Amino acid sequence: MTTRWLIRLEILLSIGLVLGCLAALAGLAMTAGMAFFGTPVGVGIPLRLFDVPVEGMAAAGATVGDATAEVVVRPEGAAPLAALLYLLLWGPGTATWLLCLLTLVRALHRARSGDRALFSAVTAGHLRRLGWILIAGSAVSAVLGMIAEAILSSMLLTESHPFYLPSSALLGSVVAGFAALGVSEIVRRGLTLLEEVEATI
Repeated sequence: MTTRWLIRLEILLSIGLVLGCLAALAGLAMTAGMAFFGTPVGVGIPLRLFDVPVEGMAAAGATVGDATAEVVVRPEGAAPLAALLYLLLWGPGTATWLLCLLTLVRALHRARSGDRALFSAVTAGHLRRLGWILIAGSAVSAVLGMIAEAILSSMLLTESHPFYLPSSALLGSVVAGFAALGVSEIVRRGLTLLEEVEATI
């Protein structure tokens, strides 16, 4: 009864992991097609535009400030360099989340065997690994994404910027990584105290 929710959560995350792997493979196939055969209709590279014209959009008594928009650009013909940069734009973030899901599935699979398996040094290790995957993966994704987006914008748009801020989702991932590290430390110290109490009995 205690582990029923763990089993359901493991099944749900396992399904998410399988679907994520299939989506990543589809993304790789699409990126390879972009490199060697051209970009299919309806598919493209998402890029950000700044200082979008907003004349005539504001109602009476209101003004519109700086506007930012996202456009999908489709390179014409085979574009190996654009495909490589596009892979750097989405690949590291996708790999980070797939590794996170795999770590969580492994941790839940072990935790199903009982409460002592849930609160164990192995679980603390999984949480520590999850935290570092989120922190390091988000940092790498942010750096590579900023570089790739800047180069792609200079290649595919008439106006580009030398620096693009990473998305707020990456900042949230870093915070979640530090939270996982904190929980792993709590579990580790709790196990140490439990071992000391058991040793004195």
